[in-house]
Amino acid sequence: MKNIVKILIFVVAIIAVVLTVWFGGVFDQDKLDKYNEVLIVNENNPELVADFQATTTENLPEFVSKYRTAGYDMAADLKAKQVQKDILYTYIVELRELTAETFPEYQANFANHSKALFANAENAQAYIDGFNGVSGFEQLNHYISTLEKQYSVVKQEFLEEKSYNKAYNSIVNQADAVDQVVSETKKAEDLALLKGDVKQFLFNGKLLNVVMALTYTLFIITILLLFVFALKAIFTNIKSSTKTLVVIVLFAVVVLLGYLLASPELTPSAIKMQLTSSNVKWIGAGMFVFYVAFFGAICAIIYAAISGAIKNRK
Repeated sequence: MKNIVKILIFVVAIIAVVLTVWFGGVFDQDKLDKYNEVLIVNENNPELVADFQATTTENLPEFVSKYRTAGYDMAADLKAKQVQKDILYTYIVELRELTAETFPEYQANFANHSKALFANAENAQAYIDGFNGVSGFEQLNHYISTLEKQYSVVKQEFLEEKSYNKAYNSIVNQADAVDQVVSETKKAEDLALLKGDVKQFLFNGKLLNVVMALTYTLFIITILLLFVFALKAIFTNIKSSTKTLVVIVLFAVVVLLGYLLASPELTPSAIKMQLTSSNVKWIGAGMFVFYVAFFGAICAIIYAAISGAIKNRK
C-alpha cells in the first residue's frame, strides 16, 4: 500500500512538473488580464465566445451590434444594482455612527428619515421593519451584523458582475475595432488573429486552472504525509517525544482559543475586501496565534539569556 501511494504521488508530481514547464513556455504573463477576461466571459456567456469563433468579416457588424446592445442592458442593470448596494452601505454607516446618546433621537426621526434614505431602495420595507424591530441601542449591533452579512453578499455579487461586464465589453470592443478596419484583407487578418488569441487565451486559462489544482493537490498531500509521518515517529518512540507532544497540544489549544476569541464582525475594511464572517474569524484566529507565537519566542529568548547567565555565574 505504501509503495502504491509513493508511485501515485510520484506520477502526479511528474505530470505537474511537465504541465508547469509546458505552461511556462506558452503562457504570456503580460496577457494575464486577457486570459481572465476570456475565462470570465466563457464562464458566464459561452454563447458569445462560440458566436465570435463562428464570425466572419461579413457578419462581424451583426455580431458587434447584437452584443453591444446586450452590453447596454447589462450596464443599466449593473448601475441599478450599484444604487441598491450604495443605499445599504449608507444605511449601515449611519447605524454604525450611532451612540447610546444619539440612538433615541435617530429612532424618533427614523420614520421621516427613512423616506429619503430608502426612496430608491427595493428592500425599503424590509429595512424599515428591521430597524423598528430594534427595541434599544443594546440590540443595534446584532441588527448591524445582519445587515453587514447582507451587504457582503450584495457587494460580492456586484463585483463579480462588474468584472464580467468589463470583460464582456473588452471582447466586444476588440471585435468592433476589427470591424472598423477599412481594408478587407487587413480586416480578415485581424479577425483571424483575434479569434486565434481568444482560443489560445481560453486554452491557456483552463491549463492554468489545471496546473494550480495539481499544485494545491501536491501541497496538501505533502502536508498530510508530513503530519502522518510525524505522528508515526512520535507514537513509535513516545517517551522521547513527550516535549514534542506537549508543543503540539499547546499549539492546538492556542489555535482553538484564537478561533473562539476571534470576532466574526465585518468591519468596513473587511467588507471592501469581500471577506465573509468566516474569513474574518479565521484571520483573527491567525493573528492571535501569530501574536502568541511572537511573544512566546521573545519570552523564550529572554529565558534562555537569563538561564545562561545564571549557569555561567555558578
